[in-house]
Amino acid sequence: MINASLFNTVTPNAKLAMVGNRIGNPGLKNNQGSSVELYDYVQPNAIGSRETIRFFENVNTKQFPYSNLQINQLQVGEALSIQYIAFTKLSVNANGEVVSQDQFSVACSGLLLSQFSLLLDNSRILKINSLTRSNSLFNPKGSTFANYLFYPDTDLVIPPQISFTAELNIPANTDTAAQGTTVYYGCHLFGTGAILNLKTNV
Repeated sequence: MINASLFNTVTPNAKLAMVGNRIGNPGLKNNQGSSVELYDYVQPNAIGSRETIRFFENVNTKQFPYSNLQINQLQVGEALSIQYIAFTKLSVNANGEVVSQDQFSVACSGLLLSQFSLLLDNSRILKINSLTRSNSLFNPKGSTFANYLFYPDTDLVIPPQISFTAELNIPANTDTAAQGTTVYYGCHLFGTGAILNLKTNV
């Protein structure tokens, strides 16, 4: 007899608990559930040129609004089950003021041929995917015509205290910077997460 439950979709919460159990952190499932976003912005060496950008690698050198992390790993009791990813272009003027934030499709459609990988402690958990599925014409889970998010096919988990980075291999493209502005590319990781629940864990 086939066990139908084996083929049911695992929820983000259940995936967090499963990963926590497997890495010897069963208390993770008792922590406070939360909506979690991790993001980092990196300035390209030469906008429009081919290069590889590594996100989350040097967040300790950055301040708001260029990242919301101080280190490229989550703290004790924290975790993230990644449900969707956004890639954005940030334009900043000479005074450090944010002029605009656009997603890659609006900024330059050629950027959607960039190849993306996600690494946990140098092990790839998402390997060389193009950003094509974040084009609204090809978005597999976009509920509206203007949905530009990248949806992984599985909820990738970032556990606590394990370093992570994201690589974006950008092709030569026609993106430009408006006069008097500096361009940064950003990677936002969104999903269901866990934060430390002191009442339960202490």
